[in-house]
Amino acid sequence: MVVERRCINLYSDMNPWMNLVLLVNDEDFDKAKEVTEKAFDDFWNDPKVEEECWSYGDWIGWKLKEVGIEYDMYFRDGKDD
Repeated sequence: MVVERRCINLYSDMNPWMNLVLLVNDEDFDKAKEVTEKAFDDFWNDPKVEEECWSYGDWIGWKLKEVGIEYDMYFRDGKDD
């Protein structure tokens, strides 16, 4: 069985060091995108993030795991096009 995967590229225009790629199963894509966007917003606004010293990648990964979404995460070098 072949599982189709889709890519989510999460990056910040203001912080070029924040650039990651998530690969998720096709059937999880919409939910993964929703969870990732919310987690990224929460990273800046949820006091728990700062209190527990989460990195943005770990925080997003944790939120995806909470809802049962399997993923692969890769960080992009800011010099890549």
